[in-house]
Amino acid sequence: MRSFISMDINSKEVLDKIDAFQKKLKSSACPMKAVERENLHLTLKFLGEISEPSYKRIVESLEPTLQEFSSFEVELKGTGFFPSISDLRVVWVGLNAPEIVYIQKEIEDTVNSMGFAEDKKFVPHLTVCRIKSSLNKKSLLNVLDDYKNYEFGADMIKGINFKKSTLTPSGPIYETLKEFKLKEVQ
Repeated sequence: MRSFISMDINSKEVLDKIDAFQKKLKSSACPMKAVERENLHLTLKFLGEISEPSYKRIVESLEPTLQEFSSFEVELKGTGFFPSISDLRVVWVGLNAPEIVYIQKEIEDTVNSMGFAEDKKFVPHLTVCRIKSSLNKKSLLNVLDDYKNYEFGADMIKGINFKKSTLTPSGPIYETLKEFKLKEVQ
């Protein structure tokens, strides 16, 4: 099964602001595909194709580690793109919380010890659109410039999810197989 480990954004207020941002991006007339509201997430580790025994081993290894973390607030602020201005492919919203880096590092170390390759430098972000061509790129860059320091709001992260990804012609379908609940903050 194709899988990844993620953090989901659930705040209606934040998601509404992201919807408005995606509409503004689309108004630039640059060919793109917006990520569906229910699919917005921060990928902490992409695992690719794994077997059922690997899934079970990963869950058993991560559970004790992740249950040590407390729930936390993440701020969604600013926008950007990957990989470069000359080859613009992904538009993102930034996520800011030190806990994300610590949790991602624990996940990375755990799955690396099981033989998974290490990811490139981790940059906490929420992919909101995938760009299909550079047509009207200047208009798109103007929208990004308007939102570069925009505050989308904050959300409380209460769990980390192990997800299965099924690719279909109309886009991916994500299914949460396991939620690692974080400790409640008093």
